[in-house]
Amino acid sequence: MKSKHLPYLILTGIIILGFIFRLRGISTDHAFWADEAYIASLSRDLVQGKIGITELYSFAGGSYQPLQVVVMTLSFLLFGISEWSARIPSVIFGTIGILFAYLVAKKFSNSAGGLLAAFLYAFAELNLAYATQARSYAALTAIILAIVYCLQLLSQKDLPRKKQILLHVGVLVLSFSAWLFHIVASLFFVLYGGFILIHYRKSLLSFAKKHLIWTALGILGILLFIYVSQAYQYLLNLSSSKVNNVTYLRELFARQYLFLILPSIFGLLLSYKKYIATAFGIGVWGIALIFLWTFFKPSHNIRYILPLFAILYVFSAVFWSRVGEKLFSKQSGLICGIVAVLMLTGGYKIARKPSLYYSPNADLYADVQNANYKDAFAFIEKKYPNYQDMIIFNDIIDAQRWYLTEKSDADAYFAKHAIPARPHVVNNVMEYGTLKEFLNEQSKYKQGLLIVEDWESILPEEIKQYAKKNMKLEYRVESLDVSPTDKWPIEIYSWGMGE
Repeated sequence: MKSKHLPYLILTGIIILGFIFRLRGISTDHAFWADEAYIASLSRDLVQGKIGITELYSFAGGSYQPLQVVVMTLSFLLFGISEWSARIPSVIFGTIGILFAYLVAKKFSNSAGGLLAAFLYAFAELNLAYATQARSYAALTAIILAIVYCLQLLSQKDLPRKKQILLHVGVLVLSFSAWLFHIVASLFFVLYGGFILIHYRKSLLSFAKKHLIWTALGILGILLFIYVSQAYQYLLNLSSSKVNNVTYLRELFARQYLFLILPSIFGLLLSYKKYIATAFGIGVWGIALIFLWTFFKPSHNIRYILPLFAILYVFSAVFWSRVGEKLFSKQSGLICGIVAVLMLTGGYKIARKPSLYYSPNADLYADVQNANYKDAFAFIEKKYPNYQDMIIFNDIIDAQRWYLTEKSDADAYFAKHAIPARPHVVNNVMEYGTLKEFLNEQSKYKQGLLIVEDWESILPEEIKQYAKKNMKLEYRVESLDVSPTDKWPIEIYSWGMGE
């Protein structure tokens, strides 16, 4: 076998294994956590004809993650309705991302760097965790790498004009697609904008001097787009919700992932000269994302910065490849191989064998509340066959909408944020925020059930403690079967039963 074919053979093996690792992680059809359940329920209702495309917007799917709803709907049509079918698109996107990690790192360095990037991307526990969920984050990580690859191609000298136009169209299509998957991807336009400013700086300055009116109209057009788009609303929401997540930033980057951060920074700096515009765009986007996540995003969940980790895997591999070139006379495969072997044998942040479940809470505790809603609601269906005629109180809409198919809406919701009381934005069922309101609503019905998430959840603590002291515990499930040590207990309480 010729040596030039060896990298492609190794890459094929990494991609196949990466797919197997991901496929194994969805094989048990384990329970959805809340965010998975809601989007999946919209896709299921579309497939079953319960709602139409024109109604989707009223359920927040039209504005929340519309492309994720569409992709999941197609998956349900192809594979049937199940947790597995809802998650298989993420498996596919996660696998595609391995290929683009290789392509991007190879262009920044060489084949050895590309293979190391593919290895890190394929077997990183963080990537595996989100590539086995019915969420949009695996798609975002693949898309950001595809965008960077297109920008690398655009950086080539003497590129035919037709190819330039096609690549720009490709970047815009990818960016808009990512935005439709999740609003956080609106920042992908920052990356693209940074590239444009540097790569075409001479042409832009020349045009601006000659055509002041058109330049002004262009700027106004961009501002108008920001104003009428949800990106504007997203930034407005951020500006009114200042927070301080420095503690989480320090925990994540300085303690958990310093081994990745440092080589990534050096890898980006080493790539600056060869791909100055692409590297600049990545740097500006990365800084903006981290700044917003740290000081403006109320939630410190890792999933919102997951695309950044895809870039970190790539530039970490680029760094080690460049080190190999300097130390071993361009035999960078040696150092990259050593790094891969050390990480695999050490097993730190790297999965060494396929697992039934990859925990998204491995880096930051309680990042995802992966409670066993499936068993909890199955208990209700089994013990109360006429549950659709019962009164059920809950705190959030998500899991009930998926698992209690004949009673997808609670009769009332109780949430900390519902002060004063208000109709739910999705189904107009009333939300309340106090124990007094709970007791008032409970008094209207002789019997009923209350779903309690037994952690610091959205349910007001005073209502939870009242239930524990004054209501009958019907059922409790501690955790997912596939993740027994990550406990998120669900309790079901009743009143008036048997009286």
